[in-house]
Amino acid sequence: MTSTPGSFGDSFRAITMNVHAYRKGLEFGYSEIRFDKYGWFDRPVFLDQEELTFGDTSRYGNYSSIKLGRGANGIWTYAISYSYGVAGGGYGLSVYGKQFKNRREAFSFALNELRVIMTKKIGSTDSINDKQPVILTTLRDIEKAQVGMIQLSLF
Repeated sequence: MTSTPGSFGDSFRAITMNVHAYRKGLEFGYSEIRFDKYGWFDRPVFLDQEELTFGDTSRYGNYSSIKLGRGANGIWTYAISYSYGVAGGGYGLSVYGKQFKNRREAFSFALNELRVIMTKKIGSTDSINDKQPVILTTLRDIEKAQVGMIQLSLF
């Protein structure tokens, strides 16, 4: 059974999770109450979405990315996808993400997080999953982006 607007679900679990999702959406300026065909709160779409890639995008898709998005009220957040060559991970853009006043703060924080993630794999002995050239290329691209941000702030 799917939920109807105002009901938020047909079980305690569904109601609790849908109310939580709605409240998190409010933090980004989304107030519409809408459910998907399974009765779960519909994910809001972030504005001004932008995806930036790091690492070797020309070879086998071994790159990492940061996606930035702005909520309806101007609050920004980000998503990260990372690749060590074979292994990797990440998470999507959502109302559960960290909140920032502007794009620059969100991007800076995301770059630092991605740098920490990649740095942990430097020197890994798992040569199957953790490809050192991929990791080092990604770290170089992150450093270039951080230097670029500093240079832009000088003007």
